[in-house]
Amino acid sequence: MRKSGKTIRLNPVDDDHVTDHPARAGLEAIMDQKLFAQRIKSERSAAYWFAASLWGVTGLALGAFMGVFLTILVQTGSVPLIRDNIIAGAAMDQARDSVNNRDPILRDPAEQQP
Repeated sequence: MRKSGKTIRLNPVDDDHVTDHPARAGLEAIMDQKLFAQRIKSERSAAYWFAASLWGVTGLALGAFMGVFLTILVQTGSVPLIRDNIIAGAAMDQARDSVNNRDPILRDPAEQQP
């Protein structure tokens, strides 16, 4: 290196003579604490996501099961009512058709049209 016309020589330093800064251990401890705190936050976040997804999937499965079960229960419980209504409706349709298709002689003479 040259600076202002002077030559500075840099000699390699032996590893035996290199010493750490006295505060380095404290700085490393602080960094370790920060990394540990960050790791705890990460693990906590992962645990929250796991719990939320577990409850979400469980709720979804339970809701689907209960929906199918209650739908089947309501349908099987309402079958007699629906069957009776269908039979009554069919009987009314047949009675109406029977009356409308009768021979005109059997009708009331006042209803007959000229």
